[in-house]
Amino acid sequence: MVYGIVLALALWAVVDLNSAAEDEIATLPGIGPSKARAIVEYRAEKGAIRSLEELDDVPGIGPATIANLRGLVSVDATATPPAQPAEPGTRAPIASATGAREHVNINAADEAHLATLPGIGAAQAHAIVEHRDAHGPFASCDALLQVPGIGPATLAGLVDHCTVN
Repeated sequence: MVYGIVLALALWAVVDLNSAAEDEIATLPGIGPSKARAIVEYRAEKGAIRSLEELDDVPGIGPATIANLRGLVSVDATATPPAQPAEPGTRAPIASATGAREHVNINAADEAHLATLPGIGAAQAHAIVEHRDAHGPFASCDALLQVPGIGPATLAGLVDHCTVN
C-alpha cells in the first residue's frame, strides 16, 4: 500500500528539464531513452532550456510531443544541471538567460511566448491573442480576466510575469 502511494506521488511530480537525469526524462510520455539523451545533449550544448516550446529544436521532438509534456515538465532556466542531475524540480518563475525574472508583454507577445507563462497553455495563449486582436491592447494584466478560460487563480499565478508595456 505504501509503495503504491509513493509511486502515485512520483507520477504526479513535475520534471524539471534543466536538472532532471536522463533516465527520469525518459519516463515522460513520448520521450524514451533516445529523446531523453537528445534533451540532455541539447541542454549541455545550448545551456538551460527556457521554454517548453524550445524543445522543438531538439531532434526527434515536435509539437505533438511538446503538447503531451505540458503540465508534466517545468523549465527552471536559472538551474545549473549537476554532473549527474537526479531530482525533479517544481515550476519556477520564467527567467531570462541572466537569471532575472522575465516579464512578458501581453500586448506584444506572440502565442508561443504567451504559452510560456505559468498556467497558460497553447489554447489560452491563442485566446489572449484573439481577444487582443478583437478588443485592442490590454490596459493592465488584470484585464486578462476578460479572456475566456482565464480566471482569478490563473491570473494570480502570472501577475509577477506580466506587463502591458
